[in-house]
Amino acid sequence: MSLKKKICIVDYGFGNISSLENTLNYLQLDYTTLKKPKNLNQFSHLFLPGVGSFEAGIKKLKKLNWDHEIKKFANSGGYIFGICLGMQLLFKRGTNEKTSEEIDGLGILDGKCEKFFKNNLKYKLPLPHVGFNSVEINRSRVWQKVNNPAFFYFIHSFRIKNANKTYLKSFTYYGEKFISFIENSNIFASQFHPEKSHSSGLKLIENFCKLK
Repeated sequence: MSLKKKICIVDYGFGNISSLENTLNYLQLDYTTLKKPKNLNQFSHLFLPGVGSFEAGIKKLKKLNWDHEIKKFANSGGYIFGICLGMQLLFKRGTNEKTSEEIDGLGILDGKCEKFFKNNLKYKLPLPHVGFNSVEINRSRVWQKVNNPAFFYFIHSFRIKNANKTYLKSFTYYGEKFISFIENSNIFASQFHPEKSHSSGLKLIENFCKLK
């Protein structure tokens, strides 16, 4: 994009906004937090954070008209970084936590968000998956000067399945192997929370924000 680097954080009521804002402040990066989409063509980088359920998150994005604007931003070549629920919402489909009914996501990426199945988890591991876990990356433009593998902070009970293999950049193990980081052209997303992951997370966010 032929724009100055201007960073936007999507605040739709489901994001870990303060931690991400603190991270960008620490890195001395200018950003704007928006509750409603406005003049997104002024921005080059967009963060879509998120904590909570897929169904509630996508409903809120649609209610605020963020769904159309985020897709338009992606199609224009704007850089997007989805975090945790924000990553999941970028995909085509999600599931209702109680009924397993399928729900449409943003559809920017191919794949489906599904809950971990306890019967498939080895060693009877608890859900949600909480804490630091290893992430080993397979070539990414935003992984410069980040340890490989590195430890990042996770808190989630859902993960992405059946994603397009061309943009899978890392897997993490928690009883089963799951996708923890993706990269597809201008779209980046992590199941982990880089804003809560100390020096590795700081560098990952800084690298993303420096993309031209």
